[in-house]
Amino acid sequence: MDEGVVDRVRSVIIRVSPSQAAFSELVGISADKLSKSLNAVRRFTSLELALIADAGDVSVDWLLTGRTRAPAPPAAAPGAGDDLRALVDRFAAAYETLRLLGRRPRLAALPALPPGPPAPAGRELAERAVTAVRAATGRPGLHGLATADLAAAIEQAYAVDVALLPLPGGADALSRQTGHSRLILAAVTSRFTRQRFALTHALGHVLAGDADEPLLDQELAPGAQRADGEVRADAFAAAFLMPYDEVVAVTGRREVTDACFAELVRGFGVSAGAMAARLRALGLVDAPRHGELSRWTAARCHQGPSGRDALLAAMTAARTRRSPARLVGELFGAYADGATTLVPLAGLLDCPVDDLFAALVAEQPTVRRGYADEPAFQP
Repeated sequence: MDEGVVDRVRSVIIRVSPSQAAFSELVGISADKLSKSLNAVRRFTSLELALIADAGDVSVDWLLTGRTRAPAPPAAAPGAGDDLRALVDRFAAAYETLRLLGRRPRLAALPALPPGPPAPAGRELAERAVTAVRAATGRPGLHGLATADLAAAIEQAYAVDVALLPLPGGADALSRQTGHSRLILAAVTSRFTRQRFALTHALGHVLAGDADEPLLDQELAPGAQRADGEVRADAFAAAFLMPYDEVVAVTGRREVTDACFAELVRGFGVSAGAMAARLRALGLVDAPRHGELSRWTAARCHQGPSGRDALLAAMTAARTRRSPARLVGELFGAYADGATTLVPLAGLLDCPVDDLFAALVAEQPTVRRGYADEPAFQP
Protein backbone atom coordinates (compact mmCIF):
# COMPACT_ATOMS: atom_id res chain seq x y z
CA MET A 1 0.00 0.00 0.00
CA ASP A 2 1.31 3.45 -0.97
CA GLU A 3 2.72 5.32 2.04
CA GLY A 4 0.61 8.35 1.14
CA VAL A 5 -2.58 6.29 1.50
CA VAL A 6 -1.49 5.09 4.94
CA ASP A 7 -0.61 8.65 5.97
CA ARG A 8 -4.00 9.96 4.86
CA VAL A 9 -5.81 7.16 6.69
CA ARG A 10 -3.80 7.99 9.82
CA SER A 11 -4.81 11.65 9.49
CA VAL A 12 -8.47 10.61 9.37
CA ILE A 13 -8.03 8.45 12.49
CA ILE A 14 -6.39 11.30 14.41
CA ARG A 15 -9.12 13.75 13.38
CA VAL A 16 -12.24 11.68 14.07
CA SER A 17 -11.34 9.26 16.86
CA PRO A 18 -9.55 9.35 20.22
CA SER A 19 -7.59 6.18 19.44
CA GLN A 20 -6.86 3.62 16.76
CA ALA A 21 -8.86 1.02 18.69
CA ALA A 22 -11.87 3.32 18.87
CA PHE A 23 -11.62 4.04 15.14
CA SER A 24 -11.45 0.31 14.43
CA GLU A 25 -14.74 -0.15 16.25
CA LEU A 26 -16.26 2.91 14.58
CA VAL A 27 -15.72 1.68 11.01
CA GLY A 28 -16.14 -2.03 11.67
CA ILE A 29 -12.63 -3.08 10.65
CA SER A 30 -10.94 -5.48 13.05
CA ALA A 31 -8.12 -3.98 15.09
CA ASP A 32 -5.71 -6.59 13.74
CA LYS A 33 -6.52 -5.85 10.07
CA LEU A 34 -6.37 -2.09 10.64
CA SER A 35 -3.00 -2.38 12.36
CA LYS A 36 -1.56 -4.57 9.59
CA SER A 37 -2.80 -2.17 6.90
CA LEU A 38 -1.35 0.85 8.70
CA ASN A 39 1.98 -0.96 8.91
CA ALA A 40 1.89 -1.96 5.22
CA VAL A 41 1.59 -5.68 6.00
CA ARG A 42 -1.71 -5.88 4.11
CA ARG A 43 -3.66 -3.63 1.74
CA PHE A 44 -6.86 -1.85 2.57
CA THR A 45 -9.75 -3.35 0.61
CA SER A 46 -12.07 -1.19 -1.49
CA LEU A 47 -14.85 -1.62 1.06
CA GLU A 48 -12.56 -0.64 3.94
CA LEU A 49 -11.49 2.52 2.11
CA ALA A 50 -15.16 3.36 1.55
CA LEU A 51 -15.85 2.88 5.26
CA ILE A 52 -12.86 5.02 6.24
CA ALA A 53 -13.86 7.74 3.78
CA ASP A 54 -17.39 7.69 5.18
CA ALA A 55 -16.12 8.08 8.74
CA GLY A 56 -13.74 10.90 7.84
CA ASP A 57 -16.14 12.72 5.49
CA VAL A 58 -13.53 12.58 2.71
CA SER A 59 -13.54 10.97 -0.71
CA VAL A 60 -12.04 7.61 -1.59
CA ASP A 61 -10.18 9.44 -4.33
CA TRP A 62 -8.55 11.68 -1.73
CA LEU A 63 -7.51 8.66 0.33
CA LEU A 64 -5.93 7.05 -2.72
CA THR A 65 -4.38 10.08 -4.39
CA GLY A 66 -4.62 13.10 -2.08
CA ARG A 67 -6.04 15.10 -4.99
CA THR A 68 -9.31 16.27 -3.48
CA ARG A 69 -11.15 16.39 -0.18
CA ALA A 70 -14.37 18.13 -1.11
CA PRO A 71 -16.87 17.63 -2.36
CA ALA A 72 -16.82 13.92 -1.64
CA PRO A 73 -18.09 11.60 -4.40
CA PRO A 74 -21.42 9.77 -3.90
CA ALA A 75 -19.76 6.58 -2.57
CA ALA A 76 -18.40 8.59 0.37
CA ALA A 77 -21.76 10.17 1.18
CA PRO A 78 -22.75 10.04 4.87
CA GLY A 79 -24.18 6.65 5.74
CA ALA A 80 -22.92 4.89 2.60
CA GLY A 81 -20.36 2.90 4.56
CA ASP A 82 -22.94 1.61 7.03
CA ASP A 83 -25.30 0.71 4.19
CA LEU A 84 -22.58 -1.21 2.36
CA ARG A 85 -21.66 -3.12 5.49
CA ALA A 86 -25.33 -3.95 6.15
CA LEU A 87 -25.72 -5.19 2.57
CA VAL A 88 -22.69 -7.47 2.83
CA ASP A 89 -23.91 -8.74 6.21
CA ARG A 90 -27.32 -9.54 4.73
CA PHE A 91 -25.87 -11.98 2.25
CA ALA A 92 -23.35 -13.32 4.76
CA ALA A 93 -26.26 -14.19 7.07
CA ALA A 94 -27.91 -16.20 4.28
CA TYR A 95 -24.73 -18.18 3.65
CA GLU A 96 -24.29 -18.79 7.37
CA THR A 97 -27.85 -20.10 7.65
CA LEU A 98 -27.21 -22.64 4.91
CA ARG A 99 -23.97 -23.66 6.61
CA LEU A 100 -25.73 -24.25 9.94
CA LEU A 101 -28.42 -26.27 8.17
CA GLY A 102 -25.85 -28.39 6.38
CA ARG A 103 -27.21 -27.26 3.03
CA ARG A 104 -24.20 -25.33 1.84
CA PRO A 105 -23.55 -26.39 -1.77
CA ARG A 106 -20.10 -27.62 -2.70
CA LEU A 107 -18.29 -25.27 -5.07
CA ALA A 108 -16.15 -26.46 -7.95
CA ALA A 109 -12.61 -25.12 -8.01
CA LEU A 110 -12.06 -21.94 -10.00
CA PRO A 111 -9.69 -22.02 -12.97
CA ALA A 112 -6.04 -21.25 -12.31
CA LEU A 113 -5.06 -17.65 -12.98
CA PRO A 114 -3.08 -17.44 -16.23
CA PRO A 115 0.50 -16.24 -15.76
CA GLY A 116 1.92 -13.12 -17.33
CA PRO A 117 0.94 -9.43 -17.51
CA PRO A 118 -2.54 -8.53 -16.23
CA ALA A 119 -4.23 -7.60 -19.53
CA PRO A 120 -3.31 -10.79 -21.48
CA ALA A 121 -4.11 -12.84 -18.37
CA GLY A 122 -7.53 -11.23 -18.18
CA ARG A 123 -8.26 -11.98 -21.81
CA GLU A 124 -7.18 -15.61 -21.47
CA LEU A 125 -9.31 -15.99 -18.35
CA ALA A 126 -12.26 -14.55 -20.29
CA GLU A 127 -11.84 -17.07 -23.11
CA ARG A 128 -12.05 -19.88 -20.57
CA ALA A 129 -15.09 -18.28 -18.95
CA VAL A 130 -16.91 -17.92 -22.27
CA THR A 131 -16.29 -21.61 -22.96
CA ALA A 132 -17.59 -22.52 -19.49
CA VAL A 133 -20.75 -20.43 -19.91
CA ARG A 134 -21.47 -21.90 -23.33
CA ALA A 135 -21.05 -25.41 -21.95
CA ALA A 136 -23.22 -24.74 -18.90
CA THR A 137 -26.07 -23.13 -20.83
CA GLY A 138 -25.88 -25.02 -24.10
CA ARG A 139 -25.83 -21.72 -25.98
CA PRO A 140 -23.55 -21.37 -29.01
CA GLY A 141 -22.53 -17.88 -27.89
CA LEU A 142 -23.20 -14.78 -25.83
CA HIS A 143 -24.46 -12.67 -28.74
CA GLY A 144 -27.99 -11.48 -27.99
CA LEU A 145 -27.90 -12.59 -24.35
CA ALA A 146 -29.89 -10.22 -22.10
CA THR A 147 -28.31 -9.12 -18.83
CA ALA A 148 -30.66 -11.16 -16.64
CA ASP A 149 -29.89 -14.25 -18.74
CA LEU A 150 -26.18 -13.43 -18.56
CA ALA A 151 -26.44 -13.35 -14.75
CA ALA A 152 -28.22 -16.71 -14.77
CA ALA A 153 -25.55 -18.17 -17.05
CA ILE A 154 -22.79 -17.00 -14.70
CA GLU A 155 -24.60 -18.59 -11.76
CA GLN A 156 -24.95 -21.84 -13.68
CA ALA A 157 -21.36 -21.97 -14.87
CA TYR A 158 -19.54 -20.92 -11.70
CA ALA A 159 -22.07 -21.05 -8.83
CA VAL A 160 -21.62 -17.30 -8.39
CA ASP A 161 -24.71 -15.78 -6.80
CA VAL A 162 -25.61 -12.68 -8.81
CA ALA A 163 -27.97 -9.97 -7.63
CA LEU A 164 -28.98 -6.74 -9.37
CA LEU A 165 -30.07 -4.16 -6.81
CA PRO A 166 -29.46 -0.57 -5.69
CA LEU A 167 -25.97 -0.17 -4.26
CA PRO A 168 -25.25 2.53 -1.67
CA GLY A 169 -23.34 5.63 -2.70
CA GLY A 170 -23.61 5.04 -6.43
CA ALA A 171 -21.20 2.08 -6.48
CA ASP A 172 -21.14 0.00 -9.68
CA ALA A 173 -20.58 -3.46 -8.24
CA LEU A 174 -19.41 -5.41 -5.21
CA SER A 175 -17.82 -8.85 -5.30
CA ARG A 176 -16.95 -11.31 -2.53
CA GLN A 177 -15.72 -14.88 -2.41
CA THR A 178 -15.03 -17.29 0.44
CA GLY A 179 -14.37 -20.98 0.67
CA HIS A 180 -18.11 -21.67 0.49
CA SER A 181 -19.66 -18.72 -1.35
CA ARG A 182 -19.24 -16.50 -4.40
CA LEU A 183 -21.21 -13.30 -4.70
CA ILE A 184 -21.57 -10.45 -7.19
CA LEU A 185 -23.83 -7.47 -6.58
CA ALA A 186 -24.29 -5.15 -9.55
CA ALA A 187 -26.15 -1.85 -9.37
CA VAL A 188 -29.49 -1.28 -11.03
CA THR A 189 -29.22 1.67 -13.40
CA SER A 190 -30.67 2.93 -16.66
CA ARG A 191 -27.12 2.71 -18.11
CA PHE A 192 -27.46 -0.91 -19.14
CA THR A 193 -24.09 -1.10 -20.89
CA ARG A 194 -22.34 0.07 -17.73
CA GLN A 195 -24.28 -2.50 -15.71
CA ARG A 196 -23.11 -5.32 -17.99
CA PHE A 197 -19.54 -4.11 -17.82
CA ALA A 198 -19.66 -3.79 -14.00
CA LEU A 199 -21.14 -7.29 -13.69
CA THR A 200 -18.49 -8.93 -15.83
CA HIS A 201 -15.69 -6.78 -14.37
CA ALA A 202 -16.71 -8.14 -10.94
CA LEU A 203 -16.76 -11.68 -12.35
CA GLY A 204 -13.19 -11.13 -13.50
CA HIS A 205 -12.25 -10.25 -9.92
CA VAL A 206 -13.92 -13.39 -8.56
CA LEU A 207 -12.36 -15.75 -11.10
CA ALA A 208 -8.94 -14.20 -10.52
CA GLY A 209 -9.27 -14.62 -6.75
CA ASP A 210 -9.18 -10.87 -6.06
CA ALA A 211 -12.31 -10.75 -3.91
CA ASP A 212 -11.39 -12.78 -0.84
CA GLU A 213 -12.62 -9.71 1.03
CA PRO A 214 -15.50 -7.50 -0.17
CA LEU A 215 -14.26 -5.66 -3.25
CA LEU A 216 -16.09 -2.49 -4.23
CA ASP A 217 -16.02 -1.17 -7.80
CA GLN A 218 -16.96 2.46 -8.29
CA GLU A 219 -16.35 5.04 -10.98
CA LEU A 220 -15.08 2.34 -13.32
CA ALA A 221 -12.94 3.81 -16.09
CA PRO A 222 -11.64 1.21 -18.57
CA GLY A 223 -8.25 2.14 -19.90
CA ALA A 224 -7.55 4.51 -17.03
CA GLN A 225 -6.95 1.84 -14.39
CA ARG A 226 -3.42 1.29 -13.11
CA ALA A 227 -3.66 -1.43 -10.46
CA ASP A 228 -2.95 -4.89 -11.90
CA GLY A 229 -6.21 -6.35 -10.61
CA GLU A 230 -8.26 -3.58 -12.23
CA VAL A 231 -6.38 -3.80 -15.53
CA ARG A 232 -6.95 -7.56 -15.56
CA ALA A 233 -10.66 -7.21 -14.72
CA ASP A 234 -11.12 -4.57 -17.43
CA ALA A 235 -9.48 -6.81 -20.04
CA PHE A 236 -11.58 -9.74 -18.83
CA ALA A 237 -14.84 -7.81 -19.15
CA ALA A 238 -14.08 -6.65 -22.70
CA ALA A 239 -13.05 -10.12 -23.91
CA PHE A 240 -15.96 -11.81 -22.11
CA LEU A 241 -18.70 -9.48 -23.33
CA MET A 242 -17.30 -9.37 -26.88
CA PRO A 243 -15.77 -12.82 -27.56
CA TYR A 244 -13.25 -12.81 -30.38
CA ASP A 245 -14.83 -15.64 -32.39
CA GLU A 246 -18.33 -14.18 -32.12
CA VAL A 247 -17.24 -10.70 -33.14
CA VAL A 248 -15.37 -12.10 -36.13
CA ALA A 249 -18.42 -14.19 -37.07
CA VAL A 250 -20.52 -11.01 -37.32
CA THR A 251 -17.93 -8.98 -39.22
CA GLY A 252 -16.78 -11.83 -41.44
CA ARG A 253 -13.34 -10.20 -41.25
CA ARG A 254 -14.58 -7.74 -43.84
CA GLU A 255 -14.75 -3.98 -43.60
CA VAL A 256 -16.84 -2.95 -40.60
CA THR A 257 -19.64 -0.95 -42.20
CA ASP A 258 -21.92 1.38 -40.26
CA ALA A 259 -24.69 -1.21 -40.35
CA CYS A 260 -22.35 -3.95 -39.15
CA PHE A 261 -21.10 -1.78 -36.30
CA ALA A 262 -24.63 -0.97 -35.16
CA GLU A 263 -25.45 -4.68 -35.21
CA LEU A 264 -22.38 -5.45 -33.09
CA VAL A 265 -23.28 -2.82 -30.50
CA ARG A 266 -26.89 -4.00 -30.28
CA GLY A 267 -26.12 -7.72 -30.30
CA PHE A 268 -23.45 -7.66 -27.60
CA GLY A 269 -25.16 -5.07 -25.40
CA VAL A 270 -22.13 -2.79 -25.08
CA SER A 271 -21.43 0.88 -25.67
CA ALA A 272 -20.19 2.15 -29.01
CA GLY A 273 -16.93 3.19 -27.37
CA ALA A 274 -16.37 -0.29 -25.93
CA MET A 275 -17.09 -2.01 -29.24
CA ALA A 276 -14.88 0.41 -31.19
CA ALA A 277 -12.01 -0.23 -28.76
CA ARG A 278 -12.49 -3.99 -29.04
CA LEU A 279 -12.48 -3.87 -32.84
CA ARG A 280 -9.31 -1.78 -32.78
CA ALA A 281 -7.62 -4.21 -30.37
CA LEU A 282 -8.55 -7.12 -32.63
CA GLY A 283 -7.15 -5.34 -35.67
CA LEU A 284 -10.54 -5.17 -37.39
CA VAL A 285 -10.55 -1.37 -37.75
CA ASP A 286 -7.75 1.16 -38.08
CA ALA A 287 -7.14 4.17 -35.82
CA PRO A 288 -9.19 6.72 -37.84
CA ARG A 289 -12.18 4.37 -38.10
CA HIS A 290 -11.90 3.60 -34.37
CA GLY A 291 -12.00 7.32 -33.59
CA GLU A 292 -15.08 7.76 -35.75
CA LEU A 293 -17.00 4.78 -34.36
CA SER A 294 -16.18 5.56 -30.73
CA ARG A 295 -18.20 8.81 -31.04
CA TRP A 296 -21.40 7.00 -32.01
CA THR A 297 -24.33 7.30 -29.62
CA ALA A 298 -26.70 4.58 -28.42
CA ALA A 299 -29.49 6.24 -30.39
CA ARG A 300 -27.49 5.97 -33.61
CA CYS A 301 -26.89 2.27 -32.95
CA HIS A 302 -30.61 1.69 -32.29
CA GLN A 303 -32.31 3.43 -35.19
CA GLY A 304 -35.86 2.78 -36.31
CA PRO A 305 -38.93 1.83 -34.24
CA SER A 306 -37.67 -1.66 -33.42
CA GLY A 307 -34.26 -0.31 -32.45
CA ARG A 308 -35.78 2.31 -30.15
CA ASP A 309 -38.03 -0.30 -28.57
CA ALA A 310 -35.04 -2.56 -27.96
CA LEU A 311 -33.07 0.30 -26.40
CA LEU A 312 -35.95 1.24 -24.11
CA ALA A 313 -36.44 -2.39 -23.12
CA ALA A 314 -32.75 -2.73 -22.23
CA MET A 315 -32.82 0.45 -20.16
CA THR A 316 -35.95 -0.70 -18.34
CA ALA A 317 -34.50 -4.15 -17.69
CA ALA A 318 -31.34 -2.61 -16.23
CA ARG A 319 -33.46 -0.85 -13.61
CA THR A 320 -35.13 -4.12 -12.60
CA ARG A 321 -33.94 -5.88 -9.48
CA ARG A 322 -32.81 -9.47 -9.67
CA SER A 323 -32.43 -11.81 -6.70
CA PRO A 324 -29.74 -14.52 -6.75
CA ALA A 325 -31.79 -17.48 -7.95
CA ARG A 326 -29.57 -20.24 -6.58
CA LEU A 327 -29.29 -18.73 -3.11
CA VAL A 328 -33.01 -17.93 -2.94
CA GLY A 329 -33.80 -21.43 -4.10
CA GLU A 330 -31.64 -23.02 -1.39
CA LEU A 331 -33.27 -20.98 1.38
CA PHE A 332 -36.77 -21.60 0.05
CA GLY A 333 -36.01 -25.31 -0.21
CA ALA A 334 -34.96 -25.33 3.44
CA TYR A 335 -38.24 -23.63 4.38
CA ALA A 336 -40.31 -26.00 2.24
CA ASP A 337 -38.60 -28.98 3.89
CA GLY A 338 -39.40 -27.62 7.34
CA ALA A 339 -35.73 -27.09 8.19
CA THR A 340 -36.14 -23.38 8.91
CA THR A 341 -38.65 -20.54 8.94
CA LEU A 342 -39.12 -17.83 6.34
CA VAL A 343 -36.99 -15.45 8.38
CA PRO A 344 -33.66 -16.16 6.60
CA LEU A 345 -35.26 -15.81 3.16
CA ALA A 346 -37.06 -12.62 4.15
CA GLY A 347 -33.79 -11.25 5.49
CA LEU A 348 -32.02 -11.97 2.22
CA LEU A 349 -34.80 -10.38 0.19
CA ASP A 350 -35.00 -7.46 2.65
CA CYS A 351 -38.74 -7.73 3.04
CA PRO A 352 -41.07 -8.25 6.05
CA VAL A 353 -41.74 -11.90 6.85
CA ASP A 354 -45.51 -11.35 6.82
CA ASP A 355 -45.36 -9.83 3.33
CA LEU A 356 -43.30 -12.75 2.03
CA PHE A 357 -45.68 -15.27 3.60
CA ALA A 358 -48.68 -13.47 2.10
CA ALA A 359 -47.05 -13.49 -1.32
CA LEU A 360 -46.33 -17.22 -1.08
CA VAL A 361 -49.87 -17.99 0.02
CA ALA A 362 -51.24 -15.91 -2.84
CA GLU A 363 -49.31 -18.09 -5.29
CA GLN A 364 -51.04 -21.24 -4.02
CA PRO A 365 -54.34 -22.27 -5.67
CA THR A 366 -57.34 -22.10 -3.35
CA VAL A 367 -59.75 -25.03 -3.29
CA ARG A 368 -63.50 -24.73 -2.97
CA ARG A 369 -66.19 -27.33 -3.27
CA GLY A 370 -68.08 -27.48 -6.57
CA TYR A 371 -71.21 -29.20 -7.69
CA ALA A 372 -71.65 -32.74 -6.46
CA ASP A 373 -68.78 -32.12 -4.01
CA GLU A 374 -66.28 -32.17 -6.86
CA PRO A 375 -63.27 -30.00 -5.98
CA ALA A 376 -62.99 -26.83 -8.06
CA PHE A 377 -59.66 -25.05 -8.24
CA GLN A 378 -59.58 -21.26 -8.17
CA PRO A 379 -56.20 -19.89 -9.32
